[in-house]
Amino acid sequence: MADQALTSRYYCAACGTAEDRGTSYCHACGSTRFVDYPPARIQRPLGITLLGILQVLAGVVSLVLSSTITALLSLTPFGLLGLGLIVISVFQIIFGAALLTGRNWARIIVMILAVIELISFPLGTVIGIILLIYLTRPRVVAYFKQQA
Repeated sequence: MADQALTSRYYCAACGTAEDRGTSYCHACGSTRFVDYPPARIQRPLGITLLGILQVLAGVVSLVLSSTITALLSLTPFGLLGLGLIVISVFQIIFGAALLTGRNWARIIVMILAVIELISFPLGTVIGIILLIYLTRPRVVAYFKQQA
């Protein structure tokens, strides 16, 4: 019985979704590549790689700028603003690295920040919607849900 179930279904090589043998494409992610067994490790989606790299780069640039602000304004009350920006910059770098290494908590935090973006301004609304749609795609969710 288990052999019959195994032969009547196969798995998407991209997201691991089980599909019937007659299917020509994965209903979850659209891939046309199938294998007989679930993939052991789902590769990181290109969008997650780009998002992670952009997040790390933004964090590094922000860290340099906030360090400069802190150094220039250290003797004024605005020096504390620079310290707050340094903390935010470090978190940006951590979130970017966590996205690149497949940490699901980072995906959830980015989704929460995308919801906050929805109420910010028109461009933020568009970016927030795009992020929410992308981060809930089956292949992206499967990448983050797999065991590390």
